[in-house]
Amino acid sequence: MFKPFTRIARKVINAMGYEVIKLQNANTFELGKWIAEIDIKTIIDVGSNEGQFIKSVSRVLPSSKIIAFEPIKKCFDVLVANTKGLNVTYHNCGLSDYNGTTEINVSENLVSSSILPMEDLHKNLYPNSKYISTQTIELKRLDDVIKNSDLVGNVLLKIDVQGYEDKVIAGGKETIKKVSVVIIEYSYEPIYEGQWLFDQTYRFFTDNGFKFAGVVDQAQSSKNGIPIYGDAIFIKNDKVKAAY
Repeated sequence: MFKPFTRIARKVINAMGYEVIKLQNANTFELGKWIAEIDIKTIIDVGSNEGQFIKSVSRVLPSSKIIAFEPIKKCFDVLVANTKGLNVTYHNCGLSDYNGTTEINVSENLVSSSILPMEDLHKNLYPNSKYISTQTIELKRLDDVIKNSDLVGNVLLKIDVQGYEDKVIAGGKETIKKVSVVIIEYSYEPIYEGQWLFDQTYRFFTDNGFKFAGVVDQAQSSKNGIPIYGDAIFIKNDKVKAAY
C-alpha cells in the first residue's frame, strides 16, 4: 500500500481501525532527494494502482523511465489517465513466479485487492476493504518482461502487491540483481493468507547484497499503537554511500 498516503487513503485507513503515523522526514520529497543522490534513471512500479507513486516520484525524478504494472482494469485505466505525459510504459497484468492467468479478489476500496485470501485480522479491522468481486487477470514473470535494454542507469524497484510479494520476487530474481533500490510493502502480522512477513523480506534482500535502510510509511493500530505494516527500503550495498 505504498502511498504516500492521500487524504482519501487516510480516511479509509482510519475507518478500518488504523492510523497512519508518518515518520519524521519520511515523505515523498525527502525520499526523492536521496533517490536523486543514487541517480535513479529507471523505475519499475509493480502494483501501480492509479499512479499515486508514479506521480509523486516523477516530481523529483522527472526524466526517469518508468515501467508500470497494474492488473485491475479499472485501476489501470485511471493509472494511464493520471500519468499522461510522463515517460511510462504500461503493462495491464500482474507479476508472479509463472506465466498464466488467475483470479484476483477486487476489494471495495480497490487498494486492498489481492490474489490471496484475507486473514481474519484483515477482515475484522478493515471493513471497507472487503472483497466484492473477482477479475481474471494475466500473470507474467518479471524476468520474462524486463529486458536488459529496459534498464537504463540505476534502477528503483517498488513492489506493492498485497501479500503477493514473494511470488513477484521469485519471478524476478535476475532483474533484482540489477536493481539499486527496492521499496517494498511488508507486514509484521499476516493480513493475507500465506504472505511473507517482514523478517522473510529482510532476509531475502540482505542475503542478496542489499542494506536495510528503514521504512517510508508505517501504519499502527489505533487501538494500542502496535505497528502493523509499512514500506521498507533496501539499498544495494555499493550504493549506500551515495544515499547518505
